[in-house]
Amino acid sequence: MENKIKKLLGVVLFLVLVNVGLFSLATIRLTSFWVSWSFIHVAVLIFAAIHIFSVSTQEKLMFAFSESALATYYLIVETVAGFFLMLNFAFVPFAAFVAQAIILFVFVCAYLILKKTNAKVGEREQERNTDLKNFRYVLEAMQDVQNQVPYTASYKKAVEHAYDAISGSQMKSIQEVYGIEQNIVDLIVQLKQEVTAENEEMINRICKDIENKVAERNSRIQLRR
Repeated sequence: MENKIKKLLGVVLFLVLVNVGLFSLATIRLTSFWVSWSFIHVAVLIFAAIHIFSVSTQEKLMFAFSESALATYYLIVETVAGFFLMLNFAFVPFAAFVAQAIILFVFVCAYLILKKTNAKVGEREQERNTDLKNFRYVLEAMQDVQNQVPYTASYKKAVEHAYDAISGSQMKSIQEVYGIEQNIVDLIVQLKQEVTAENEEMINRICKDIENKVAERNSRIQLRR
């Protein structure tokens, strides 16, 4: 909230400075002046709405494009264009209106495209986050351990049975089993350490624990169907 207030005060200060500049430069305030004045204020309000309210509440996406940056560019272009048209097209209000209307139209189109693009980025990132709660990453972790087991190791079959239990499970996860999956991951981490140490007794025990946890996970998923 405090950050929003600071931004809002900054926008108000900017508006004051813009108005001081506008009224200082324009000694004769014809229709073109009020056209530019209106478009500049619209740009400031749009900038404030996006920069203070929309962007601050939207989900932060890793690969999304910045809406606030687009609003900033629009504000700068409109402010410069507004001052220029006000001074050089004082007696041609229609030209001043059309030019600034085009700038606004281009911004609106760009913003809508940006929103649509960011929405797709959000969907992709949501899918990626869901995949992290997906059993595939458990399978990949177990496969790494399996690849480390020597072919002639006496505990190879125990590791393979644990791997088969995971690979034969449903890959799509549900929220109710996230805790069990984390337990399986922890067991796989321990298993990896024991494989490195070639501790057969612990390897066999952990593999059995993994099979039991996988069976529990599968059972809960079956109950939810």
